[in-house]
Amino acid sequence: MTGGGPIYWANHYAQQRERPTAEQPVRYIVATITSDVLDQLYARLVKAEQDAKDSITAAAHLTTLVGRRSERAEQAAKAERRRADTAQTELRTLRAGLRANGAEPTQLQNLWAQISLRNRQWRAAKQRAEQAEAVLVRVRAECDRIEAAVRDTPTSADLTGGYLAALRHIRAALDPQEPTP
Repeated sequence: MTGGGPIYWANHYAQQRERPTAEQPVRYIVATITSDVLDQLYARLVKAEQDAKDSITAAAHLTTLVGRRSERAEQAAKAERRRADTAQTELRTLRAGLRANGAEPTQLQNLWAQISLRNRQWRAAKQRAEQAEAVLVRVRAECDRIEAAVRDTPTSADLTGGYLAALRHIRAALDPQEPTP
């Protein structure tokens, strides 16, 4: 084979088809054939034979590639069928074992669904609690920032006292003390 892979040959034969018909060979009669014309005919014959060999080689190569890919796909499909059959067999065995021990598979499926639901609910509640804790941390930090700003730049005693009292109330709301009996 003189060229590259299947793409090369597809382009090569597309170009062959696109050649204008003006290049088509002239028909010769025996009386008009000279040695030069005979050499040209032999050269065309050799080129045609080489093109035919190249086409056969490319077709064989392409057939091999397609065959390999289809074999791989078939092997993968067989493996998936084996896995599905194994899973079905294991499921039947599991259900039979559960029934033999007095359990009902449907009840177990329902129980599993309830457990899954509770787990999702617990994760959601935990996420909300973490978000709330993060908000509280931000509020405390903002209280600290405001208190520092008020103490650094007092404008009037009443205003400063009001800010500080408000911050004490916010902190008391964030961290309530346990009532003593």
